[in-house]
This record gives sequence, structure tokens and C-alpha cells, in this order.
Amino acid sequence: MLFRSSQTLGVVSTTASVGTIISATIPIFLVVFATLRLNQSVSALQALGLFAAFVGIALVAFADEQGLDEMLKSSAIGVAWLLLSAITIAYSHVWSAELAGKHDTMTVLAWSTMFGLGAILPWAAWEASRVAFVITWEGMACAAYLGVFVTVVGVFLWLDILRTVPAPIAAGVQFIQPIVGIAASAALFGDALGPLVVAGAVLVLIGVTLTTRVRR
Repeated sequence: MLFRSSQTLGVVSTTASVGTIISATIPIFLVVFATLRLNQSVSALQALGLFAAFVGIALVAFADEQGLDEMLKSSAIGVAWLLLSAITIAYSHVWSAELAGKHDTMTVLAWSTMFGLGAILPWAAWEASRVAFVITWEGMACAAYLGVFVTVVGVFLWLDILRTVPAPIAAGVQFIQPIVGIAASAALFGDALGPLVVAGAVLVLIGVTLTTRVRR
């Protein structure tokens, strides 16, 4: 509940470029918390890979000529909210993986989903009473997709991965997410990919490759 509300408040007061950069710190915080709570080690090569992937995301975020101007428009309180969201998201992932190690993944997913639903229902009811909305088949399909594939399937796979794969590897692969989004946007909507976007994507892939290099 905390990371969702802080994320919403942060998005309102910042720009897309800044939001992308701060969201890219989630894998880094994830590795930090995994090191502290799960006693996982991070090699110098993996740390270099995480840094390279983060720089790649920064290049992608500021590829637009207006990227720097947008950054200057972001408020300090908005950045603080997004940073709080990134920290709480990373901690919740590590804590959930820790619980999944003691119990089973489906149990942790079921309880976290029920508590999350209970926490958000009063706020959803309050917003529904103040904002007019129309229920459509398209909206219901989107809700079903987000609920089934993104939440149930996606979170289940993510928790199971964190339980079995070292955090630096899982965190590094997470940097691919915005690259997939950019590629999908280019394929579906014809968005142009400039040289900085391509360079950033290559840097992300190099970083991910470095994070997955482990000693046998």
C-alpha cells in the first residue's frame, strides 16, 4: 500500500524521464536488501553490470531533447516520493522472497494479495464516489489482464525466481523491462529509436550480461 501510494504521489509531481531513472534504482536497492537480509554476496563484476545497466536506462530516459528540461521541472517532493516508492518496492520483494523460502510461494502471494486488496478497497470506494466512471468490456479485459497475468502469474514467477536465483542476477535482468517496453512501442506505434536509445539499450544488455556472470 505504501509503495503504491508514494508512487502515485511521485508521478503527479515529476516527469516521465525522472520517474524512469528513479524506478531504475529498484534493482539496485533490491541487491542491497538481499545482501543485508538474505546474506547474498555481490561480485565486483556484477556491481559493474548493475551500474552499466543503470547508465543505459539513464541514456534511454534522456534520449529525447526535452529530457533535461523535463528533469528540471520535477519537484523535490515528487522525487522523494518516488525514491520512497523504489525503496519500499525493493524491500517488499526481498521480504516476500524471504517468506517464500520459509513457506511456499503461492501462500505468500495469496496472503499479500488479500491484504493488499483489503487496504486499497476503502480508497477505491472513496475515489469511485467522487469520480464518474463507466464500466466497459475493454476496461474489464484490462483489469483481468492486470489481475491474472501481471499480478498472479507475474508476481508468482518473480517471487519464485528470487527464491532460487541470486539477487544480482534477478535485479540485472529486471533492467530489460523498459527496453522491452521501448521495443514494443516502436513496433506497435512506430516510435523512432534514436542513437542514444540504441546506445542505452546496448549498455543495458552488456550490464545484464555482466550481472549473470557467476563463478561455478
